[in-house]
Amino acid sequence: MTTLRRNILLLLALLLLSGVGVLMSQPAPGNESKTGFEKMVEVIKKYEGLHKASHWPLVGYGHKVLPSDRISRGKVLTEAEADKLLRQDLTKLCRMYSSFGKDSLLLAALAYNIGIGNVAKSTVYKKLKAGDRDIEANYLSHARYRGKILSQLQRRRKEEFETLFDFEEPTELLREALDSLSEPNLPITADAPKKTSNGQ
Repeated sequence: MTTLRRNILLLLALLLLSGVGVLMSQPAPGNESKTGFEKMVEVIKKYEGLHKASHWPLVGYGHKVLPSDRISRGKVLTEAEADKLLRQDLTKLCRMYSSFGKDSLLLAALAYNIGIGNVAKSTVYKKLKAGDRDIEANYLSHARYRGKILSQLQRRRKEEFETLFDFEEPTELLREALDSLSEPNLPITADAPKKTSNGQ
């Protein structure tokens, strides 16, 4: 075999191997980068699950039904209805905490679980308001239900914090995402703003 032919075959082999490497390094379908808002939706769905009729007054992915809601007792939402309602609730919460910039995602996720009033009284909120972002221990401490520490809440807080705390998403991108959800047109909810909590 001539040197030229050997070099050509070697070059073709290297090209083939590098092509395989590039293909293997590509993200799998569905694993493309997501916005912080989408990541928040995913985490909440994971830990809330789709509530059953016996979970009243919680419906969908943890929405607490209020008197102003047009949701009949015992109604079980479809996944599509629950997803739309979750996004509507989180959009309102992100807007409420918009002055906190990228930390609005973390505050919205916490408020969705423990309620707006409890967030307002929390050390997490007070520290962020004062410009202090050393809040990891404080955030992770919100893992109690009726005074008892729950391992599932500990895992939830940890995943929320790791996913959302330093998510580098431009404020304008978050604003665009919220604007796209400004008119959800969800027939099962009332038009009035809701305070959201899953009672934990």
